[in-house]
Amino acid sequence: MRAAMRATAWPPEGQERLAACPVCGDRRRSTVYADLTDEVFFCAPGSWAMHRCERCGSHYLDPRPDAGSIHLAYARYFTHAAAGGAARDTELRGFAKLRRGLANGYRNWRYGTQARPAYRFGIAFAFLVPRWRQEADARMRFIPRAGAGRRLLDVGAGNGDFLLRARAAGWEVVGVEPDPAAVAAARRAGLDVREGGIHAVADEAGRFDVITMHHVIEHVHDPRQTLRDAFALLRSGGRLYLETPNVTSQGHARFGRHWRGLEPPRHLVLFHWDSLEHLLREIGFGEIQRRPRPAVYPTLAAKSRAIQHGQDPEALGPAPWLRRFADSVRAGKTLVDRRGCEFITLVATKR
Repeated sequence: MRAAMRATAWPPEGQERLAACPVCGDRRRSTVYADLTDEVFFCAPGSWAMHRCERCGSHYLDPRPDAGSIHLAYARYFTHAAAGGAARDTELRGFAKLRRGLANGYRNWRYGTQARPAYRFGIAFAFLVPRWRQEADARMRFIPRAGAGRRLLDVGAGNGDFLLRARAAGWEVVGVEPDPAAVAAARRAGLDVREGGIHAVADEAGRFDVITMHHVIEHVHDPRQTLRDAFALLRSGGRLYLETPNVTSQGHARFGRHWRGLEPPRHLVLFHWDSLEHLLREIGFGEIQRRPRPAVYPTLAAKSRAIQHGQDPEALGPAPWLRRFADSVRAGKTLVDRRGCEFITLVATKR
């Protein structure tokens, strides 16, 4: 599959070249990788060069697909499934049901959802095991409690899975999504999801209390403008949630060009903690809270290892227990130095 991706070129008329870093505007750079290919979904043709900005340290593709052709890279993307496609709570058995019941018990208490099964011991369990609580909160994207009339916008809403969870917690929800197949899936679930990017709600300035961008900012051609648009859409005191791959993660350091977080050519820009936070402060956000997730490393490591061996990283079976244990030990390192987490996860407040 790798050979096929290299042999088929991206349409030349669908490529654009950058004069400077799309994050800070500096022209100085060094080439990190010269011939990356789509080793995740095996649908995007061509090979790609990734560069490191010498000023801010962000990484970016150049040349890259332009806005008119980027859809070619999403032919096998995972937002096409129907919303709510995970196993229904009523179908769970044994340990899976216990885990879901504990998580539901905590999230019902913390976020006001009414999910079932729900075990009240999940509240105590969440505080006894902080790492587990953090992952339960991450699934809800660290949003605050809903109130009457409070509105939430999900940018890159996909098929609407998160919007369903937020709506169940009492939020009035809106989504934007450029993929028409994903938009159709979300609308079938009864959600207000509009086709396009963040500009699709440009007429609603100052009308959202929360905006979430879950693995979105790395996909957009102009991350600075996208974050400016988010700032304009938020009310004063509103919150922006962001999660994106961390280019200075231990996974990238270990797996290099095979790191799952690279995902060319869909990932156009990759940040590290400081470069993203600096950009947010330049735009006007304040009170930036880091929400690092050490538990993510074993999953990203397994997928990166699959890429390294020419396998499909999205079709993995259970890893051997010894491998899982070793990856969990490595994940523990980020409890000491959280800058090495696989993802940058943060919440910023509009002043």
